[in-house]
Amino acid sequence: MSNFVRPPREIRIDVRPQGPLGPWADQRLGRSTVRERLLTQAAALGEPSPCESAEITSAPDNDVFILRSDRIYHPVRLSRAYRRNQSAERAVIWRLDSMQSWSAAEDELARRLAYQPLGRFWAWVPARSFARALKPTWVRPNVVTLAAACVFLCACGLVATDASWPARFAASLLLALALVLDTSDGHLARLQGTCTEFGRWLDAVLDEFCDIALHAAIAWFAFTRDGSPGWLLLGLAYAGGKHVFQVAQTTGPPAVALNGPESLESPPLGLRSLVRLAGHADIRWHLWIALALIGRLDWALITYAPYYPARVLASAWSRRREHG
Repeated sequence: MSNFVRPPREIRIDVRPQGPLGPWADQRLGRSTVRERLLTQAAALGEPSPCESAEITSAPDNDVFILRSDRIYHPVRLSRAYRRNQSAERAVIWRLDSMQSWSAAEDELARRLAYQPLGRFWAWVPARSFARALKPTWVRPNVVTLAAACVFLCACGLVATDASWPARFAASLLLALALVLDTSDGHLARLQGTCTEFGRWLDAVLDEFCDIALHAAIAWFAFTRDGSPGWLLLGLAYAGGKHVFQVAQTTGPPAVALNGPESLESPPLGLRSLVRLAGHADIRWHLWIALALIGRLDWALITYAPYYPARVLASAWSRRREHG
């Protein structure tokens, strides 16, 4: 018996959902409207032909692949759902159910452009399972965010005070657990529909605080190990460089331009992309886990203390060349 599953006969776009400013389909997301974005994604699915991507004006049949204008879909997962004769809801990454959700939609797409290049291969499964378990409870994403920060700071305490093998293993394990928790708060927010501006702010602030705390712990331990104040100066240099980098990022132009569905795909890697990737939070987090295990987190401090100032200088030089 063949295991072939016939794909849906027809693709349709439901343009009926409306928001505070009217139909979501007519609202612009990046450089195109939601309607144009969905038509592009429908055409990319292949068969049936794009002309069958008709807009819904009445209740559709069950055997129809429906794209809603109050949803944002991941193109790869959308193609998978289409091929497997599943609902397009399995590919949803954002729901446009309010102006608050709409205002955060572009930020969400930009975040997903390079979100967890390594963590998605192992941290997403336990994070999603944890979020599903918490969905019907009173626990909200901010609680999980705070828990992740507490676990991370416990790892920092071990890094600063103990270099024994059990302590290194425990610190590495705590950093891995913190990454899972830090991933699950976003999943929980989407499952519960509790995404808020405060939650995003809290997550960003605690991530930066934990980052600085870890490198402060590394600098302190290296100072007590070697007795050299140069480690403390290196820790200050890291904190100052990271602060200047964040200011430069927030006061400059957007780092990602959303051009349509293709913006969710990873760009080709060149030298500049690799340099940027080295500063990606997920890459660095995995580096911390590995270096904590072997007791060489000081390598991370040595590497990244000059990294962020160099990024700022390179950005300044690039802007100067562009604007003369």
